Amino acid sequence: MDVDSQAAFEAYIARFDGQFGDKDPGTFVKFGKHMVQKLNDAEFPERLDYYLRMHRTAKEMLSAGSTINDAVVLEFDEAAAWIAITAPNMLKMFSGEMGDPDVARGLKK
Repeated sequence: MDVDSQAAFEAYIARFDGQFGDKDPGTFVKFGKHMVQKLNDAEFPERLDYYLRMHRTAKEMLSAGSTINDAVVLEFDEAAAWIAITAPNMLKMFSGEMGDPDVARGLKK
């Protein structure tokens, strides 16, 4: 999946600053249940990639009929928090609502 890293980073900064105000990179904030740091442009691509891999894996698991345990749900939720998005509700995922990874990539709001 091709990702425009710069557009995704700009969307992340807008989400983060909109939620927490203009903070310096490295500043800790509480996003939901998770303490995360504001990422700089060098740190962001790795976190985005991890979220997209978690998203793809969860979707594949659900499509295959696998059970997703609490640890996977928590890891997915934390991966989303690091890029300042709320993870899709796993219960809704079982009924076909997967959330939209395009939001994380900055292609949609």
